[in-house]
Amino acid sequence: MARNARSGTEVALKVMLPQVAASYQATSRFLREIENTKILRHPNVVRLHESGCCRGTFFFTLEFCNVGSADRLMRGGGGTLPITQAVPIILQVLDGLDYAHRIEVNVQVKDGQLQPVRGLVHRDLKPQNIFLSRSGESMIAKVGDYGLAKAFDLAGLSGQTCTGSVVGTPHFMPRQQVLQFRYSKPEVDVWAAAASLYYMLSGFAPRDFGRGKDPWQVVLQTQAVPLRQRNATVPRRLAEVIDEALIDSPEIRFKTAAQLKHALQGAL
Repeated sequence: MARNARSGTEVALKVMLPQVAASYQATSRFLREIENTKILRHPNVVRLHESGCCRGTFFFTLEFCNVGSADRLMRGGGGTLPITQAVPIILQVLDGLDYAHRIEVNVQVKDGQLQPVRGLVHRDLKPQNIFLSRSGESMIAKVGDYGLAKAFDLAGLSGQTCTGSVVGTPHFMPRQQVLQFRYSKPEVDVWAAAASLYYMLSGFAPRDFGRGKDPWQVVLQTQAVPLRQRNATVPRRLAEVIDEALIDSPEIRFKTAAQLKHALQGAL
């Protein structure tokens, strides 16, 4: 946390360490997060305030979320969140994703030209990237860390992700994202939102990542453990919707954030 010297406003500050700046990939990702976040203006997306470079150090300031991440809130609550807290958080996250999936952005294609396309796919949504602000009795959830985002209409054309590479967190990643990371569609974020809700309610990732197992093979070869096997107190209808949202073979069931939001609301 930092404070704007002119306005006195509290902000979150991100800087690129010198050892990280030596990496082209890390620098590219940091600058991409600036460009991606700069265009996003939604109550459920962390807002970027300023960016720049001072004495060779890249930095940007973001909206400060006074509760921290959903992951941090879980740790303070004994490792899980109650349904009355977890579901409203994810419903807001889905609103933020729906907005980002439909926004028009400019993407640099192989010839260096900028081309307008619609939609940003986050590709690394997880409780650590869901930030929370408390205002009175209300809790506002905001999606942050768009450093791996890419416009899905031109996925694979910008040259920013090397062929065959996979970046992200396997515990919150569907098999489609491992198989075709460069061509990830909005549905991978929808799956990750369901996985984050599963984690908040149970304290476990949907799949069983045992010690010594290759996490990427776990994603490709196994299915999510039914939620009520992790936490039998979750109401059956809600658990059924979350379990359905975590089906990713042969395809992901819920294609849009709005579809999952509607299903969750219907299960409450």
